[in-house]
Amino acid sequence: MDKTTRKKVAVISNYVEGNFSEADWYTLGQITGRLNVITGHPRLFRSMHFGDDDYTFCVIEVLNQIFEENEELVEEIIDYFDIALWYQQKEPEKHKKLFLNSISVSPDFWKEGCLKLFLSHLTNNKERMSYLKSFLDHWGICAFVAHEDIEPSREWRYEVEVALETMEVMVVLVEPGFKDSDWCCQEVGYALGRKVEIIPLRAGMDPFGFFGKYQGIQAKGKTPAVVAEEIVCTLLKKPKYRTQLLQCIGKALASLQSDTKLINVNILDSWNIATDDQLKTLLERISLSEYEKKQLKDIIARTNAFKVEKVIPEVSDDIPF
Repeated sequence: MDKTTRKKVAVISNYVEGNFSEADWYTLGQITGRLNVITGHPRLFRSMHFGDDDYTFCVIEVLNQIFEENEELVEEIIDYFDIALWYQQKEPEKHKKLFLNSISVSPDFWKEGCLKLFLSHLTNNKERMSYLKSFLDHWGICAFVAHEDIEPSREWRYEVEVALETMEVMVVLVEPGFKDSDWCCQEVGYALGRKVEIIPLRAGMDPFGFFGKYQGIQAKGKTPAVVAEEIVCTLLKKPKYRTQLLQCIGKALASLQSDTKLINVNILDSWNIATDDQLKTLLERISLSEYEKKQLKDIIARTNAFKVEKVIPEVSDDIPF
């Protein structure tokens, strides 16, 4: 058993000692196929029920015996009882080192040069969130759509954890039933713990609890395209995101079809958030065709985009005739 696995066994032991009931022990025995080890221990249940001092030792003894026979059961138990999420809330820094270091530090679901945004939502909204994701992509925002599965696989849960650990912004679709979802509430809790910006989308329900302070965006009855625009506008109003997001928008606009590019440039200009200098830089970097320049001539003229400044050569006084 390597060092990392031993540390994970220690985390499991702490969780079991503080949270397990007798029924949980039986479940663990059935999952691992080691029920005889649990029921055959002379002190385990007695020390648990009577709060004896040796319960900690009994827990460690039983778990070590189970895991020494099969190390692969360590990850299975962590997954089944959601122990990694429990440990993240209890010891976030230690959790990061223990559970995330073994996962890719450069997850391939984030597009390079885009703002990383996590979409938290109920499973039945996957289709709408996929549309929202595609429209956010037009604005240089890469959205991670959570809850691809009703009961996420072990691999999917790890990807969700990595996305939560590396996201820069979280958008939450708050609607009836959201509060009853353990997954959604844990995702919001993760963002709050990391002090990540949260933008609630109000869809028949207001934000609650610790993220109730965020007013959010009224999304009910609006198309994904309009909601995407409001998310972008909200982020651009925040100075800490403005420069980065404008760079991301510039990269995204360069790859869009002409009509969409023109529409988005005009929308961006109508918000009156970016300065003329920022718009000038953006216009000069999005590969405008002559047709597109003609359509945007008013904005180009106002910002002095594409204007070539004349360079006056220095004249030296000591040049002879």
